[in-house]
Amino acid sequence: MTSDILAQEQLKIELINVLSKFFMRHLEEILQEKTGIFQPIDKITGLVFGKRLGRRGELQLMTVNVQSAKNQHYEVVLAFKFLNNPESAAKEGNGAVWLTDMLKNNFKIHTPRLLYFSHHNSLLIYQGLVDTHEYLDSKLDQPQKLFLSGLALPYIHGVLKNKVMIDRYLHLITGVINGLNIPPGDKNELFSLFKDDLNRIGTSEAGANCFGDFHPGNIMFKESDRPSSNIGDIKIDCTEVFLIDPAYVDSEGNVDRAEDIGTFFSKFAYNDYYLSESFDRTISDLETLCRGYDYAINQNNLNLIDFYPEGSTFDFQIALGIMIDTMFKTKAFGASNIQDRVNKCLEAVQYILRKKPFDIYE
Repeated sequence: MTSDILAQEQLKIELINVLSKFFMRHLEEILQEKTGIFQPIDKITGLVFGKRLGRRGELQLMTVNVQSAKNQHYEVVLAFKFLNNPESAAKEGNGAVWLTDMLKNNFKIHTPRLLYFSHHNSLLIYQGLVDTHEYLDSKLDQPQKLFLSGLALPYIHGVLKNKVMIDRYLHLITGVINGLNIPPGDKNELFSLFKDDLNRIGTSEAGANCFGDFHPGNIMFKESDRPSSNIGDIKIDCTEVFLIDPAYVDSEGNVDRAEDIGTFFSKFAYNDYYLSESFDRTISDLETLCRGYDYAINQNNLNLIDFYPEGSTFDFQIALGIMIDTMFKTKAFGASNIQDRVNKCLEAVQYILRKKPFDIYE
């Protein structure tokens, strides 16, 4: 315990040195946004560790105590993200810069501002999000959260029609099928079912930028109590959406835009099938998210299905997402420990690829 406290105190000293060298101007800008007044900062007086976030606790919230030139005291929340290696930090840093530029003029969809990046220390420092709530903790009801999540995606994807890089999905299919403990006969059937669906991707015009890790854990909301209007049973209000963790952004413009939707729903769909051997709830949720997506691009006289002349690829992407999730769990826990999961995954994926339950625009 004593060694942990000493390590934290040493880390505080090092971080304050970093902040003192690079952050005075950033902290003044954040304070100006917060108070509406420019106040020169005289010094940093302290650093308080807050809660840890992320699947591995890699994100550390910290409150920086500052003193202005007029001897007034303020608090500024920052988020320090310590990654495993410089390459991962650089990849996320590049994604954060790209995403910030994409959303810089958007009043509804945001991403935390990247303030500092150290390749040597594998460290990124973001502006902390104040009064925001994680997807699962938000008081918004589920239809509202789904609608807003769908509304956010077109601002990443864009509205241009492009071809999709098919080799990406051939590579993913091959890797995930060979990476799971599946009988040879089932492997051959899966290859056949997936490759049949590749034709839809090949004839689509759905090539787009891709967030890459679009799931509820990377979506946050800043809820508003201002008056709202309605579109059907969904409130269109001033709630702001924040996209975080841009570690897998792909800005080449040739990723199937349904891939982000498949990533979002793969865990929901597996759980739905595990509990009920159907996808009724996931289908309803998918329809709500796509209503948000279509609402955002209707101003361009488009609907999501317009990118898919031969039909959507939701079934393909959700099935692939389920298999990728299962493969990661296999690596984490060992094949023998989750063989029941692999078997249920195989059952769910075969059902999806044969019966196409997620072709909601049909």
